[in-house]
Amino acid sequence: MYGIELRESGTEMVVELCGEFDIFSLRDLREALNEVSTLRRPTLVDLSGVAFLDLQSVREFAVRSLLNPGQLSFSNLSPEALGSIKALGFEGWVRIEPHAGRNGPPDVSDVS
Repeated sequence: MYGIELRESGTEMVVELCGEFDIFSLRDLREALNEVSTLRRPTLVDLSGVAFLDLQSVREFAVRSLLNPGQLSFSNLSPEALGSIKALGFEGWVRIEPHAGRNGPPDVSDVS
């Protein structure tokens, strides 16, 4: 099970993800990221509620980060999201922001 919520926060868009993201959720994830990319506004993807990310999901984040530099960033990584990104070798490919004002789990810069 997974959830995707899009909302505005000031001048930026926020995409909140929760649950498990795998091949079965990939189409919905792509549609949400397509929707916010057409707005051409800074977008923060909140990963605090993510329990699992598979290779396709992490690769989607990396490709989107490369295609939209400066527009898409990731924050509030759950330990599971961080673990997937690091295990798959994508920590240098996705733009990780600090906690975005929440007391969430550590981001990639907090972990050695």
